[in-house]
Amino acid sequence: MITAILLSGIIQGGFLALMLLRKPSNQVANRILAALILVLMGHLLLVALDVKDLFLVYPHFSRLSWLLPLLYGPLIVLLTQSITDPDFRLRPSQGLSLLPFVVYFVILLPYFASSAADKLACLSNAHLVAQQDFGWMNTLTNYLHVGFVAGALVTFYRNVRKRTEHFSSSELIDVRWLKEFLWIVLSVMLFSVITFYARKYRITYLSGIYPAHFLLVVVLVYWIAFKLLHEKAALTPAPATEPAHPAHETEPVVKYAKSGITDALSDDIAQRVTTLMHSEKPYLDNNLTLAELAARMDIPRHQLSQVINTAFGVNFFEFVNQYRLQEFKIQALDPSNQHLSLLGIALECGFNSKATFNQAFKKLEGTTPSDFVKKSRENVLK
Repeated sequence: MITAILLSGIIQGGFLALMLLRKPSNQVANRILAALILVLMGHLLLVALDVKDLFLVYPHFSRLSWLLPLLYGPLIVLLTQSITDPDFRLRPSQGLSLLPFVVYFVILLPYFASSAADKLACLSNAHLVAQQDFGWMNTLTNYLHVGFVAGALVTFYRNVRKRTEHFSSSELIDVRWLKEFLWIVLSVMLFSVITFYARKYRITYLSGIYPAHFLLVVVLVYWIAFKLLHEKAALTPAPATEPAHPAHETEPVVKYAKSGITDALSDDIAQRVTTLMHSEKPYLDNNLTLAELAARMDIPRHQLSQVINTAFGVNFFEFVNQYRLQEFKIQALDPSNQHLSLLGIALECGFNSKATFNQAFKKLEGTTPSDFVKKSRENVLK
């Protein structure tokens, strides 16, 4: 029964990885997630072999389960960075997270290079196998898992605050599916630690959980598939490319030494973005990003972000939603729109959810949308 479920997870994972690799948007994050799923599939296959005692038939697959899981942590951290950091780039320094994998590989290399007969001799000693399976290497692996996932959560919450400077959609800022994914993975990792020690010390009732706890991994694979198929923005869109030769690139540095913006340039950008917001109304796009707006103005996005912060005193998320709220008030008070629901009008004005709209309205207007519209209509009738 367990083997059948594990195999179903492997098959599902294969389709999911293929789907991710074929998606054209945000290819880096898609490929990282696909790589993570492929590692999960490989691990589940090794567990299935272990359940059926097939390592004695295929000895060269033995102890790969000691090594392969060390890719989980680095891939989860890298996935989190690629989705939550709008400025994400692959860098050589990120390869340091693979150091535990490299160290384990070097330690295990003599075993991997040994003959099938030598491996069978080792695997035939049940007491020795049990002792080694619960030795220091797999013990340390458990703590590495928890450490990496905890680090990914720290990265997530740190970058969520940063994303208000780049996105106008709360769904793109929060990346809820990733937050849920990380907390689920952390829970699975902690449960695996409990299972590991329960089996190691033969704790009554708990020791029999292994290897059934790997069924949680199968559930996780199906959960990822469900989220990717049903959520509109499962993976954050890749930011638009900045112009190759930004306007005003050669302007002298006066006020903002780090950004290269002069007072005159700052005023010019502020005027241009204000004009653009009124004339073309880009805020009606509910997934408008800082990079897209900067590309329309043919300026670097860091300059636009600097101006929005300093000239208007808000972040990008607040800046765009101010225009959406003004548009909503105009449309909601238009007599020709009285047959429309307030939520329907809000969605047409660029908001992409009722919760985001109500929260933004309450924060900036100090009242609810319905109360505002009701009082405004009553004042018109007086």
